[in-house]
Amino acid sequence: MGSKFFDLHLADPGRIAGLVRGDQPDLVEQLQRRESPPDPRLEPAFALMARGTFVFLPKGREHPEGLLYSRAVEYLLVEFGERRWGIEFYPDEDEDALWQLAFGRCEAAWLDLPHADTGIATIGWRSPKTCGGLAWSLARRLADATFNPRYISAASLAEVIEALERGSSSEHGLFAIYQA
Repeated sequence: MGSKFFDLHLADPGRIAGLVRGDQPDLVEQLQRRESPPDPRLEPAFALMARGTFVFLPKGREHPEGLLYSRAVEYLLVEFGERRWGIEFYPDEDEDALWQLAFGRCEAAWLDLPHADTGIATIGWRSPKTCGGLAWSLARRLADATFNPRYISAASLAEVIEALERGSSSEHGLFAIYQA
């Protein structure tokens, strides 16, 4: 059983949605001037965003450029987000709250991206309310020691709870990216 990874990003969903929906027609040029410009291979995805057509990508289906689109959104989260947590875990459906956090349905229609043909990376957004509920559930499991340490360590679980609590209290929610 090998570990997998997911990242949790605290970022203003309004700002990220604006970038994805095309609120900045000069997005490609702006990103290229940043201290850490994106990989040039992501430029077609950013060009779609700048034209306001990124949101019309096929939803919930596999697409040969699905990973490209996911990586472009990930870049925006890294560059414009407030905080990132990298979590190591082994995904198992028996750990329901963790499974829901990593793989649950995206709660932001504008972010429902096509899937990569590799199945990796998947991006979803969890609302502040969902974050609060998941934090409560996981905190209970941590306190009662009813989580499976084969799937996630107590320290990593505490980190997830911290991230969820921040996502809930900030009113931003959290973006979750399953990396594998």
